[in-house]
Amino acid sequence: MRRIRFVEERSGLSACCDLLENEAPESAAFLWELAQRGQSFDAIHAMWTGPEISVPMPAATLPEDLSCRVIPEENATSFPAVGEIVLAYAGARTLRGLPPGPFFDIGLFYGEGGRLLMPFGWLRANVCARIVQEDLAKAQADMKTIRRNGACRLVIQTA
Repeated sequence: MRRIRFVEERSGLSACCDLLENEAPESAAFLWELAQRGQSFDAIHAMWTGPEISVPMPAATLPEDLSCRVIPEENATSFPAVGEIVLAYAGARTLRGLPPGPFFDIGLFYGEGGRLLMPFGWLRANVCARIVQEDLAKAQADMKTIRRNGACRLVIQTA
């Protein structure tokens, strides 16, 4: 099983995650490709979805070979559980209020009550990774620190 890691320096976050390659092969492959490149992105604590660190990725912020990739629905949910990592994909002009072009968002869910209810309605996202049990408690505390600190820069790397 392949693993990735989410790292955020200021909070001390360093969460190892198992990729769910059998359940969500396209989504897991997308995360693996980002991790292999050591990509970093702006991240924020989500406003609508509960205990989530959100990594919004408009196509313009991605490497060209990933920016036009279509991610099918696989292992999708509207209610992510504690420790689940989800990938949401929206094609160009499919959701109101998003930048032009395809839009991707990684969600790191760290507490109970996660729900993908947005101002434009319910969303489904692919559960494609899970924080390993031995890292979960510290990751939860670190993500609460991110919530208090505000926006951050999150690195995705191989573990």
